[in-house]
Amino acid sequence: MKLTRQQLLLGLLILIGIVRAGDWILQSVIQGPLQERRARTAQLQKDIRSREKQLADLRAAGGRMETWVRQSLPADAETARTAYRSWLLSLLRKTQLTDAVVDSGSPGSRRLRNGAVLYRSLPFTLRARGSLTQFNNFLFQFTKAGLLHQITSFNLTPAGGTGVFDVAVSIDTVLLPNRQGGELNQQPGTLPALASVADYARIASQNIFAVGLNTVDPLKHTFVTAITFSNGQPLVWITEQLSDRVTRTGPGESFTTAAMSGSIVEVRAQEVVVESSGQRLLLSLGSPLSEARPVTP
Repeated sequence: MKLTRQQLLLGLLILIGIVRAGDWILQSVIQGPLQERRARTAQLQKDIRSREKQLADLRAAGGRMETWVRQSLPADAETARTAYRSWLLSLLRKTQLTDAVVDSGSPGSRRLRNGAVLYRSLPFTLRARGSLTQFNNFLFQFTKAGLLHQITSFNLTPAGGTGVFDVAVSIDTVLLPNRQGGELNQQPGTLPALASVADYARIASQNIFAVGLNTVDPLKHTFVTAITFSNGQPLVWITEQLSDRVTRTGPGESFTTAAMSGSIVEVRAQEVVVESSGQRLLLSLGSPLSEARPVTP
């Protein structure tokens, strides 16, 4: 039987309809739900990664909180005041800053909305005198300590042209309420970035305060002028020509001059071994401190 043109067109239209209906069924009944399922799976995987990150952050925060509690000053303000003031004075002696005075202010607190204390803060101020090298050493040791404290400001005022500075430092400390015990943390912190104070010696040697100061190097005008004996014990005479000041000290004793601070390690016939800023130096009788030579301990 021969098909007419109208029958052929009708058959073609029916075929196109069947194809479009099949495509709609494929999209809505099969591929649509499959794509939705894939989208839900991707969203679930994203949510899982987000929750895992939150859990990791919480675990890390828990570790940091343990560290902060350990580094906190004692929770009791008066106990913290006494312990930290003693620590500061010990650090000032260790770094050979002189004329030290340490004061503390009234504690403050940060509270949550429900009134609970989140933490307390206790401010301190210190005043001392010393060289840039000594203050640089103080900053290194202060930063190295594993304590919740920070320097909020400091001032250095040159004391004439001697290379000595009047130092004023403001410090803020943190007291966490769940801190147990009355002793300060003895474990060092993770700062500073470099391991040794010698790595920071260049800061002091640059003499950033040279403007307006007498730039005469005090090392070149400070001498070991004599080695005498008193009751059988050697006595080293160190003379500062710029100030006409004479320091007399013996083995095991410390000394402070505008040029150098340290302690006497050994006294020989014509030489003296001193230790300054963690380094041992050999000073010759009659020679300036600028000619000191490093020696192996």
